[in-house]
Amino acid sequence: MAGVALGRVVAATVISLSAITAARAADKTNDGAVESMFDIAFGVTFTSDYMSRGYTQTNGPAVQPWVEFDYGILYAGYWGSNVSPAILTGASWEHDLSVGIRPELGPFSFDLGYVRYIYDTGDCCGEVYAMASVSPVDPLTLGAAIYYDPTNVTTYVEGNASVDLPRDISVSGAVGSLGGVFSWNAGVTWAPRDWISIDARYHGGPDGRFLVSLNLESSLSAMRGGN
Repeated sequence: MAGVALGRVVAATVISLSAITAARAADKTNDGAVESMFDIAFGVTFTSDYMSRGYTQTNGPAVQPWVEFDYGILYAGYWGSNVSPAILTGASWEHDLSVGIRPELGPFSFDLGYVRYIYDTGDCCGEVYAMASVSPVDPLTLGAAIYYDPTNVTTYVEGNASVDLPRDISVSGAVGSLGGVFSWNAGVTWAPRDWISIDARYHGGPDGRFLVSLNLESSLSAMRGGN
């Protein structure tokens, strides 16, 4: 009987240890799943001019840092840039705060959210936006976007397209309209590495001009070696 009792104790101990191990493995799996859903992307762009919808915001070079926190399809981000006090009534820096979601439906990718524009001189305004893109044939991607400012009652609409070419090169362009004022851009981008790209682009509109930009970016997942 002692041997049977001892056997039951050993069996119970093994079962308990197995349950604990399984629970810890499940916790690690859940932790891994949560970790894989969370990411932080960040970067900075150096450009010869800050253009927005056909208008210059700097009349010269700009430095534009950004960071974005992602969890699944949810995101919250910050984007900043120096601006010209002569153009934006004394302001010297722009802060854009955004929140949104990026769901997918079949071949379509969407970006739905809200962005608030704040300057060092004070709060400005905000826009709700909706963007969609689809790749009907490889390597072509087509997109559209709409931004609506409920305070100033203005709407900006845009259509865009991009084509991937060999040797890490892509060409892209967009046409937009804000209150009947049309703007457009077309250019070429070279991305020799995942973390760096160089863009040469002409912006047409009231302040039409040619720009050259250098973009550096990364993310926690990239630094960990993830996708």
